[in-house]
Amino acid sequence: MTTNTAEIKEAIVKELTALAQKNSKRVCFIQFGTDAASTSFVGMKMKLARQVGIEAVHVQKDSSDTVEALAVVAEAMEQQYDGIVVQLPLPAGIDTDLVIDSIDTSYDIDMLSEDAKVHYRNATTERTPPVAAAVQEILWHHKVILIGKNIVVLGKGRLVGEPIAMMLDRQELRYTWIDMETPEDKKRAALLGADVVISGTGVPHGITPDMVKEGVVLIDAGTSEQSGKLVGDIDPACADKAFLYTPVPGGVGPLTVVSLLRNIFFI
Repeated sequence: MTTNTAEIKEAIVKELTALAQKNSKRVCFIQFGTDAASTSFVGMKMKLARQVGIEAVHVQKDSSDTVEALAVVAEAMEQQYDGIVVQLPLPAGIDTDLVIDSIDTSYDIDMLSEDAKVHYRNATTERTPPVAAAVQEILWHHKVILIGKNIVVLGKGRLVGEPIAMMLDRQELRYTWIDMETPEDKKRAALLGADVVISGTGVPHGITPDMVKEGVVLIDAGTSEQSGKLVGDIDPACADKAFLYTPVPGGVGPLTVVSLLRNIFFI
């Protein structure tokens, strides 16, 4: 079954609109370089922020220098926005870890800095990494219980794999974590035995119907480009075997954006 997350998104949009009416917020999206995909993603986030009533500012710098990037982030923090988001990936030459970690946790609604991760792991923040929140919303909406399930997470990147693993760790759930270095035979065996697959590898249609079992829950949080189109990690043909399948585009992505903006109302 292919799920349509539009209904979930609209419910969160209504929630955010009501929150913004009671408590005005400002967010700054910082972009380095002129990558077309990054510009598109920032534009989508800006549009949604303004739709719900959050003041959004886009700061774009054609820079590939770490020191300059740190200065831009520091200047944004001096403006006392309620949230600051640095659009990834950063151009070659900029130290991503240094720039992300320079964002004070009070502004880090993307939950990517090491301090923000510590707060999330220790349950000392009300915020949730956006992609983890998006996945949770989908599972809750479809009444998927993870306890006792054989869960497989593909990818160990900072944007998907790591936040998902932190979410599962917080819930004390066991899972198998696979990355590009996992031998192919072990990967296939894990996938064939999985009740739930959450993928964020960025390998276009790397998971095919012969690799999953009937009734599996497939959450596709990976994105890449194939023949000029945005595609996910999971071949759409897998939907016929799945109890639940989230497509790309239109599945996890839109919920990740609204979850990012929801973090602005929590500390």
